[in-house]
Amino acid sequence: MSVFFTGDDWDIAVTLKTDGTPTDVSGATEIKGVVVSDDSNSPTVLVAETVLSAVATGADWSNGLVVFEVPSASTGIIAGSHLVEIQVEEGGKKKTWPRVKINVKIGTIS
Repeated sequence: MSVFFTGDDWDIAVTLKTDGTPTDVSGATEIKGVVVSDDSNSPTVLVAETVLSAVATGADWSNGLVVFEVPSASTGIIAGSHLVEIQVEEGGKKKTWPRVKINVKIGTIS
């Protein structure tokens, strides 16, 4: 589980896999990310839906690696365990990948 601090810029790297193998998503027309509360029955959106970029630092869509860049202005959320949800649109179809857990701690350095 990745650890992030409130008030920091976050680069959340997620490798999208199918049957344990990284999935090539370089043909995607759009990939979106969102951070939600850790409540699978009624999650609350904590970081709004964002379109991810293939040119984000560290991203390698051909090897399933996407990077969700979240600016510090959006990271003042409540500390605790939260979930990152990634949705890929490719060939006119949408696929939402299993959520990835992140841990958010309260930052104390300004």
